[in-house]
Amino acid sequence: MGPIRNLFSTSPDLKRTDSGKKTGKAESSYQKNDALNKVSGNETGKSDQVEISAEGRQLLSLKAEAQKYISDVKNSRAVTAQELEGIKEKIASKHYFNDEVIEKVVDKMMNVSGNFGE
Repeated sequence: MGPIRNLFSTSPDLKRTDSGKKTGKAESSYQKNDALNKVSGNETGKSDQVEISAEGRQLLSLKAEAQKYISDVKNSRAVTAQELEGIKEKIASKHYFNDEVIEKVVDKMMNVSGNFGE
């Protein structure tokens, strides 16, 4: 059992580390990089930058537009039961097929600010 005991023993060679050399090496490497940055005009402390793709910008735009519509729906008033009955009566009497009504609807749709169909 002697060799196994020696294998797991804590010999002075296993405990000793050479941390001074590693730290010194890392510091000198950092100092060299810092010196190179100053020479090339890239000083440390500049902020990072992010580039957003065209698809990402489009998704962000769609999200903002969806939020606007959600807000409009939340702030809109609900149709009352009486108003709904009036609409149903007009549909049943074919009121919305009158030339005057169709013309008014088309005029209102033409004046709506929005780019529908683009």
